[in-house]
Amino acid sequence: MVTGLDLNDATDFEDLTRRLAERGDSIDSAIIGQRLNDEGLRERSLPDRSLLDSVSTDRPILVYRYCGHIGIANTAALELAGIRTGVADPDGGSFDRGATGELTGVVRETALKLVSDSLSGMTVGPTNQEILDALGRLEDLGIGSVTGMVSAGSPMWCGVGNELETLIGLARELPIDINVIVITDSPSELASAAERIRAAAGRIRFGGWKDFADGSLGGHTAAMYEPFTDRPDEVGVLRLRPANAAAMARASLELGGDVAIHAIGDRANDQVADFFEHLISDGADPNRLRVEHASILTERTVARFAALGITVSIQPAFLASEEEWLERRLGPERMSRAYPFLEMAEAGLRLLGGSDCPVEPPDPRIGIRAAVDRHGINPGQALTEDQAMHLFEPPDPR
Repeated sequence: MVTGLDLNDATDFEDLTRRLAERGDSIDSAIIGQRLNDEGLRERSLPDRSLLDSVSTDRPILVYRYCGHIGIANTAALELAGIRTGVADPDGGSFDRGATGELTGVVRETALKLVSDSLSGMTVGPTNQEILDALGRLEDLGIGSVTGMVSAGSPMWCGVGNELETLIGLARELPIDINVIVITDSPSELASAAERIRAAAGRIRFGGWKDFADGSLGGHTAAMYEPFTDRPDEVGVLRLRPANAAAMARASLELGGDVAIHAIGDRANDQVADFFEHLISDGADPNRLRVEHASILTERTVARFAALGITVSIQPAFLASEEEWLERRLGPERMSRAYPFLEMAEAGLRLLGGSDCPVEPPDPRIGIRAAVDRHGINPGQALTEDQAMHLFEPPDPR
């Protein structure tokens, strides 16, 4: 569910500022916008903080790009987070700067979390009933179970409240089953989450731990071997910290959970292959290891994943939302490596289908059709309808 102002269909900067101003008139808290599609704006670019400052100079504003990996903050939000000109980029993230070094307000990856965490006490999360209603709408789509990537502590999206605590509290009222994969950097926090999820005895189960190896294609933060075609100075960002990730992976496996790593770019996917090889050599069960997204893969990486025996969780709905701009990011030569579903299937990889909601709509029919139709992206990698439907069948119980 989208808890902030949904900006997906904003047409230009004027429309964007009008919507943000109207939102500010209706609430007393910080203004949070979500799913801004800069590719759909007339300006075909991200706004900057000066544009958001034109809406409010004293009320914090944070607007998430469509992918959720990039945000734009106004001056009030940056100041609340203690971010000023001259600040160093955090590990795994960055602050965009203008020609003279001033902050533009665009914050990427881990830098985004610094801003969102500072606003957490100034937003109002969804009510329990709103959450139950949203999950009920999934049931109406024929969805009986989902895997939820759930933050322990500060949330991934500003304004959603404490996701883990909320689900545990609602465990006995949930209309569908939720396999909870926990996002945290702390082994003790992960162990506590597993214990409390299992003690809740409702329709939730502990599924494991998730980390991030890179960002998104749309936000130019997916870790690539070669620069983005439309930003030749940018190759993305690697976020995985191998030493910490190894400790977290061991903790998850010892708790009976899986290890799920987000990887979109070709360089990030190779890093995850290296990481999983290390885990397997130390005795990890390959069936407990999964890559989330695996969007851009070299032939060698597909073969490595298959040899390792890991699982790949793919989101075919990305094809529908990236149709208009993906080739601008990759260039025509790399398009042949985009979302190679058929190649992965023929290599014997175990594939799971998902939506990455709230980034994409949760309706599995959208993903099934996209896996078959491909929306003009690398059409030779289309799956049959039976193969596509199989992606969204409930996984084998463990």
